[in-house]
Amino acid sequence: MPEPYARPSSRVPVLFKPAGDGPFPAAVLSHTCGGIYWHLYNWAERLTKAGYVVLIVDHLGPRGRKFNCPPDNNVSVSEYAEDAFEALAFLRSQPYVDGKRIVHIGFSYGAMAGLRIASAGFARRYLKQEPGFAAVVAFYPWCNEQAGLLRQDHMFNFYDDINTPLLVLLGAQDNEARPRSCVAQARSNAERGEPVEWKLYENATHAFDNASVGGNPATFQRGPYVYRGDASVVDEAWQDMKTFLNKRLAAQ
Repeated sequence: MPEPYARPSSRVPVLFKPAGDGPFPAAVLSHTCGGIYWHLYNWAERLTKAGYVVLIVDHLGPRGRKFNCPPDNNVSVSEYAEDAFEALAFLRSQPYVDGKRIVHIGFSYGAMAGLRIASAGFARRYLKQEPGFAAVVAFYPWCNEQAGLLRQDHMFNFYDDINTPLLVLLGAQDNEARPRSCVAQARSNAERGEPVEWKLYENATHAFDNASVGGNPATFQRGPYVYRGDASVVDEAWQDMKTFLNKRLAAQ
């Protein structure tokens, strides 16, 4: 695993940087409602080896919280998104970062923020005249479902005005953040010519990259929800994400 470019104390942002002066593309990573777990460092390793600067944002620690999962999801989706825009501005100010090639990658709750970030109307609230992210990748988000444990204002995240290239990666067996509304909305957006792509992994559950024991994939059940780690799906998602980002960043 690459050494962090800066190694602060735990539960604060961590920055990874490839060797050299750059400028490099960069990725802002937004965690789940549970905070920063090992899977983010695995993604940081893959991305850094591929030539990206990576900033893992802690959306909870600075607010005095350790967890943000239902029913106690008091840090809003929009607050996650605001943090990501602040991370974008920080990275853009660094001489080793190519400011035109910064992407957002979110997981579950962080992916819900990513969906909003990709919306033209939502992003305008935070960006003013500055350009936004070059692309967004959203892993197993809650899109527009109307039932579940989330608060009402957190249930509608996938809008009709996507202008930032967006890739949504979903598990067909996800019984927590069910993919049906994501697929329906992604298809509708794409049919209108918006830059939206999606991939449904047939045997994957929610958190397919994060369910583990000692770093090894495992299966868990929390109430009615099933989580199954799957290294093969992670590898496939990595290839899909690389293809998407290479295509979208080449246009910058």
